[in-house]
Amino acid sequence: METGALPVELLPWVATANGTGVAGKILFVHRRALGVLFGLLAVGLGAIAVLSALQGGQAWVITFAAAVLALWLAGLARRAL
Repeated sequence: METGALPVELLPWVATANGTGVAGKILFVHRRALGVLFGLLAVGLGAIAVLSALQGGQAWVITFAAAVLALWLAGLARRAL
């Protein structure tokens, strides 16, 4: 069976001839928006971690999980911004 008619690998492309080649600017805007989103989520999870730590009892599991997720999202936000 000959497979010469099938594409060997798919490569992404952006058309520039018709004015749609503004992918760089769009990616920058999306990256900044993701950074802001990750930052807000990190702040929210940090608040959950602090409030659950103040609650005490068996909420330490939630404190630990929320703090780890907040630190992870803060790192993603820092890299995206």
